[in-house]
Amino acid sequence: MKMTIFRKAGMQAAMLALCTSALCTMPMMAQDTTPPAAPQGQMGRGRGGPGMGNQVEMLTKKLNLTPDQVTQVKAIDADTMKQVDALRSDTSLSRDDRRSKMMDIHKASTDKIRGILTDDQKTKFDAMQAEMQEKMKERRQGGDAPPSPPQ
Repeated sequence: MKMTIFRKAGMQAAMLALCTSALCTMPMMAQDTTPPAAPQGQMGRGRGGPGMGNQVEMLTKKLNLTPDQVTQVKAIDADTMKQVDALRSDTSLSRDDRRSKMMDIHKASTDKIRGILTDDQKTKFDAMQAEMQEKMKERRQGGDAPPSPPQ
């Protein structure tokens, strides 16, 4: 009788250990190790940045873009994405060179978009850019400032 109790307790301990190790390894096995593909129309803006499709939508709403302007912004965004994708696949560049070129691409894209805007839209666009720069600066500094109220 005593032998069966010990054998049963040992079996339960072994089962518990087996189940515990299985539960611990399941999340690791479930992790997708392939790098995520950039969603269609995403610009390389880093974590949390708006995607290009979202950018067109946002600019259309905030700046009241005309249909012609929307078409032009989409074309600028598509060209920008091609450049960004080419840059990302260029492994010959150092991290600093890649970052510098990425910033150049972003500036050229911003300048092109700004070039199709009316004077009133440019003023709003510049304010949006300044706000975005400020938020990025706060993020880099680990800013604990409360978020600005939505407009």
